[in-house]
Amino acid sequence: MITRRYVTLFIIFTLTGFAAACGEHEASHSDDHTHHDYHRITHWDNNLEVFVRFELHENSGRIEGALFMAEENQPVENITGEIQFAENGTTVTRQKLEMQSAGVYPFELYFQNSDEPYLNIVCQINGEEYNLNLGTVNRYTGHPDDPDIDNLVELDKQMQWRMSIASEFAGFHEIPDVVSGFGTIRYDPNFYHEITSPVDGYIRSGDIDIISASGMSIQTGDLLTTISPLLSSENSWVEYRIDYRQAEEAFERAKLLIENEAISLREYQQREREYEIRKAGYEQFVRSNYQGLEIEYNGNELDLRSRYNGIIAESFLISGREVKQGDSLFTIFNPDRLWLETLVFRDEFERLNGISGAEIHTNRNERITLNDSHIDFVSRDLRSDASGSRSKITLSVDNSGRFFSPEQPVRVKLRDSTGEPQIAVPVGSIFDDESHKVVFVMHSGDQFERRLVQTGTSYGGLTAILDGLNEGERVVTKGIYPLHLMTGNVQIDDDHDH
Repeated sequence: MITRRYVTLFIIFTLTGFAAACGEHEASHSDDHTHHDYHRITHWDNNLEVFVRFELHENSGRIEGALFMAEENQPVENITGEIQFAENGTTVTRQKLEMQSAGVYPFELYFQNSDEPYLNIVCQINGEEYNLNLGTVNRYTGHPDDPDIDNLVELDKQMQWRMSIASEFAGFHEIPDVVSGFGTIRYDPNFYHEITSPVDGYIRSGDIDIISASGMSIQTGDLLTTISPLLSSENSWVEYRIDYRQAEEAFERAKLLIENEAISLREYQQREREYEIRKAGYEQFVRSNYQGLEIEYNGNELDLRSRYNGIIAESFLISGREVKQGDSLFTIFNPDRLWLETLVFRDEFERLNGISGAEIHTNRNERITLNDSHIDFVSRDLRSDASGSRSKITLSVDNSGRFFSPEQPVRVKLRDSTGEPQIAVPVGSIFDDESHKVVFVMHSGDQFERRLVQTGTSYGGLTAILDGLNEGERVVTKGIYPLHLMTGNVQIDDDHDH
């Protein structure tokens, strides 16, 4: 409440001061005014806005005003060029553009033979040449294309720049059918690995040890931990290794003896079988793909290295802890691939022709839009909801942008594979005024209209406008709250059904 009050007072004082300044300006030229109202011409060229506001001095045959130049809704400074009156393609009067303040260039131009010359801007901005025809100015009526709309609100251009007010044209966009639901980000089981101890032993302790902890990023080949195996146990790696080495030596001797016929074939085959058994028992610990581990023999200890890139989700390591074969040491997941599980109404989902994207809202008010190249359909579970009205949809999500984390609650919109072209505006353009939806239409550089609209589906940062707005009308996309404060008491007709 305090913030809103201060913003309101700030705008009121500013507008009051601006109105007083305008009054003084008009009074100073009262000797030759026929029309005291400002005339306005606004021209948009991509991100460049050219706004001319002038007064018509009919008795002296001149106009006097200011040119406001903005790019990306911010003032353009130090323009080189001129503003002109042209008749029959020939410049008849001109004035060099000289900046009075950031983005503001005052001017005076005189009518010559024609009562309706063209107003042109010829200038260079950041090395780019512009030759802009803004239309005609009538010696007696000024600029007759001013909007004939009641309750227009004026906001000085420089004040708009300070408030970072932005706008853009309403146009047609493909807005798909969507199904909304609530979901949770999960680990993708294809990229989630549980690492267990291959042997009985102890987690090595010592000052030089670095215990891998939850949240740590790891790369293939990184050392996860070192285990000191027990000399004797049910799953003693030391005993397996001794038995394997002895069996290997016995088999190597047997190969020499059989060549010299110093051993029977039966005894040779018995030593060979013993070797193969002991070898299999030993290699269960040191084979390179044991549960995502690469195990290296280091003296009397085993270094466990990761065979995955990822992040440690959970770590059960404690320096000096005794572990048994099969005890959990880590869980590792790849953060680039996650699952999205969401509950949606079954009848709504069945209306979709397919899923070609998803818009995901996080609890940090972030909106992430994913297209079909970033998601894959995994499954649909009809039994997931006790009421029987919802289905659980599971999608595999490309999270290479690191937008999501496991167990994160989200709100979800699943989009159809097709969409109909509809007039649409950015979601931030719409002000929710209790039971009404309002947009602010920009009719010229400093004139705004508060207008009721009927909204449709929102997706991908855009909201469809079903009624109340036409293609090509310019709407405010940023800074709508100050305009709401200024127009809150404006009475507008509500012909829409909401």
